[in-house]
This record gives sequence, C-alpha cells and structure tokens, in this order.
Amino acid sequence: MQAVIDKIEGGYVRCLIENGDVLRLFKTRLPEGVAEGDVLKLSFSIDVEATKRQRELMAQTAR
Repeated sequence: MQAVIDKIEGGYVRCLIENGDVLRLFKTRLPEGVAEGDVLKLSFSIDVEATKRQRELMAQTAR
C-alpha cells in the first residue's frame, strides 16, 4: 500500500492513502528528509504478544 505526503504541518505529516483515506503521522516516525509529494510505502504487521494482551483485556471487560 502507498500513501502520498500531502502536507507537512509542524510535527505532523498528512498522507493520502491509495483508497482515498487520510492518515496523519508524526514526522519523527518517517525517514529524515521527507517532503510533500513523496510517496511512502506502507506496511503493517501484527504484534502477536500485544494482541494477546489486548484480547485478554477485552475478555475481562466483557464479563
């Protein structure tokens, strides 16, 4: 998945994702030197341990 940097405002970067959604990110989370118009490759992965903890919390609050 890709996103185009639409605007940089202070410490935030506004990106337009391929599907038309908008994503705001902290500029510090991106490579140094990013600029408006740059295309970013997006990828996500599952944090298995954090997911396990989250599901446990959700199960506790459902009781």
